[in-house]
Amino acid sequence: MEYKNLIVTNQNNIKEIKLNRPESLNAFTLDLINEFLIELELTKKDGTKVLVISGEGRAFSAGGDLNAMKNKTGMFAGDEAELKKIYQDGIQQIPIKIEEIEIPIIAKVNGPAVGAGCDLACMCDLRIVSDIAFFKESFINLALVSGDGGAFFLHRLIGYGRTMEMLLTGRKVKAEEALSIGLVTQVVEHESLNEKVHELCEKLVNFPHEALKMNKAGIKNAYIVNLKDHLELMSSLQAKTQRSTEHFSLVDKFLSKK
Repeated sequence: MEYKNLIVTNQNNIKEIKLNRPESLNAFTLDLINEFLIELELTKKDGTKVLVISGEGRAFSAGGDLNAMKNKTGMFAGDEAELKKIYQDGIQQIPIKIEEIEIPIIAKVNGPAVGAGCDLACMCDLRIVSDIAFFKESFINLALVSGDGGAFFLHRLIGYGRTMEMLLTGRKVKAEEALSIGLVTQVVEHESLNEKVHELCEKLVNFPHEALKMNKAGIKNAYIVNLKDHLELMSSLQAKTQRSTEHFSLVDKFLSKK
């Protein structure tokens, strides 16, 4: 299937879905989200044994599009009720679809993973990252909340205290620190990222397929929490924060720096 906002390759039962909006550091739009959801749904039934999620260009994903936030367009359009519905039907479907995928999912993080981009990496099972990559839960810097469920996944990786610190301060976490706190699986030299991820994929694809899926299911089962109830709350909070004066003031500030 041909996409405008994704590059999809599939070889030897290893699929890579690459976010393809490099001019905006792979920021999320409704079109990108819709294409992503289509491909995630296809992945559940097309025989793929290992899935890689990555970003084209110099970033994994910068999260939400600041210009769309400022102009209240696309996924940032409408009043609070409309915003909540857009989140529920759009970006919040990504963690739900990812949770439904039984095979191993690897985030190949080549550069900045910010906001919803950081959250997307956390939704994956493994995170192999470049030594120049960094992570940032930037929502507080724009007077927002993690509306796509990022907190749900992040605290399972790094614990309650560190999750609080990342979300409440919005500070940048560089690759080596991310490794030390358990946020990422492996840090590699930037030039070796593709090679190292490919090596891991080849290893996984040659393991017993059903056993891999069952191991993953067992680990997921250890964290039984109602994701949909969490997302219901976060869509309401995100809708409120996206209509706050603090939010628009900070969007203007960030855009003026550009």
